[in-house]
Amino acid sequence: MSIHLSPGVYVQEADISDIVPNLATASAALVGYSAKGSTTDIILITSDQQFIEEYGEPVPGKYFHYTALAYLAKGNTLYCLRVVKGALYGGVNIMDSVSGETNGAISSGQSSASFTVDTDLLDDVVFQILGADPGVWDNKIGIKISDVKDGSDPIPTDQYTFKISVYYQNDDGVYELVETWKVSRKKKIDGFGKQLYLEDRINGVSKYIVVADSDLVDTKLPKIQSTRLDLAEGSDGSAITSSELMTGWDNFINPAEVDIRLLLNGGETEVAVQTKMKTVAETRADCIAILDMPYASLNSVTDMVTFRETTQNFNSSYCALYSPWVKIYDSYNDRLVEVPPSGYIGAQMAYNDYVSNCWFAPAGFNRGVLDVISITDVFTEGERDVLYQTQINPLQTFRGEGNVIWGQKTEQAKASALDRVNVRRLMIVIEKAMAISLRSFLFEPNSELTRFRVEALLNEYLDKLSAQGAFQTEGEDSGYHVVCDETNNTPAVIDSNELRVDVFVKPTRAAEFIRLKATITKTGASFEELIARGAMW
Repeated sequence: MSIHLSPGVYVQEADISDIVPNLATASAALVGYSAKGSTTDIILITSDQQFIEEYGEPVPGKYFHYTALAYLAKGNTLYCLRVVKGALYGGVNIMDSVSGETNGAISSGQSSASFTVDTDLLDDVVFQILGADPGVWDNKIGIKISDVKDGSDPIPTDQYTFKISVYYQNDDGVYELVETWKVSRKKKIDGFGKQLYLEDRINGVSKYIVVADSDLVDTKLPKIQSTRLDLAEGSDGSAITSSELMTGWDNFINPAEVDIRLLLNGGETEVAVQTKMKTVAETRADCIAILDMPYASLNSVTDMVTFRETTQNFNSSYCALYSPWVKIYDSYNDRLVEVPPSGYIGAQMAYNDYVSNCWFAPAGFNRGVLDVISITDVFTEGERDVLYQTQINPLQTFRGEGNVIWGQKTEQAKASALDRVNVRRLMIVIEKAMAISLRSFLFEPNSELTRFRVEALLNEYLDKLSAQGAFQTEGEDSGYHVVCDETNNTPAVIDSNELRVDVFVKPTRAAEFIRLKATITKTGASFEELIARGAMW
């Protein structure tokens, strides 16, 4: 506290309005193959229209798109990463305006986003134009160069500028003008204070192209291209493998970079990929992996159990496995397709959280009805018993009532509260929310006042959740208890620079088994007497 030496009014402010933050409970992540889209950045997608613009329309047999669109039907926070293997950028060389060479396609595609013009081989290349992301789709892009102005132009901001017009071939084979850029090879601004240098103006902004300037002097101007010049040499590369998918999932392992609660398998059911997803979920400890049963294992319940217990053999409360697949109508290709269920499971979890809370079971007729045409297999009760016993959550068709998620087990083998999805999701949310709120107490004195503030903060938060049904309250308490006092912060603990906070919770349990008993009595029987005599059970 400062010491004041002269009279006056001195204002101080103290902020003791700490609260535990609300968290997104159904934000999701997806890694997979697409012929279009960024291969270097994780893209936040909030609508199906944005997804189609970034990654293109679905391709039957590739499940990245179907999973994303399924989730986005009810969820609105999806982080996507496209992975490829050997995909190449298509592009064109733009020549010097005084060169005898003509503008033309690059001799071979480029596999890196770090574009450089090889001036030793192409001394007359002023800059290159390439597709914004690698793939065959680059070859549908065309460009024109016009309005080239040299240093003699009377308007200073127009000197050494030129226009790049971008065309894209639509589904009917017609090239449409999609973008126009007025740029310069000089680092200068226009009359509105915007940068004109071509790399700064286009790269990272254009949805269709990137440019790579050369080391030639910045007064070198491009050759006019009055007829459309199409990009070439773009390639989708070869089929991705588990290696590319695993590398992709590594980008999500740091919770400080991307805030997610659900990992969507997207039909990539190789054990190595699912193991990586499990590792990401367990390392972060703030999300759950929604896994698909391999299509090859859908032939029989025996094959499904073999995959679960032998091939995959997980033991983790941060994973949940669902089977079988679902059949949907693909409006983009006008056909029925069978797709993995993880996107639809994620969508129902988002819906579950919207109409209730994350600690409610995302299953059953209230919050688990799937927006699909049918399920690829209809299980008998005995088959469902076998699947559920081995931590496989069945999807079930009830004639006249819909297609429903009919289970919510995690892949934890041990029987405990955490072998249920709703409990794991509850603990993910409250643990992360409390951890974030406790950061403000780091480096504070480990004093009675600090411990009191910690208890008060967490009690207020948990009391609100208790009122919303997050905890079982049949034990004449609120279903939770917070300890942060001298009992768990002994002198030895304090001397080790620790502040210990113990939180006990009784998570809410879902009624998964309902026992209905009908008792027939004589006409003159007394119901109260029969109940008193234990006739109910």
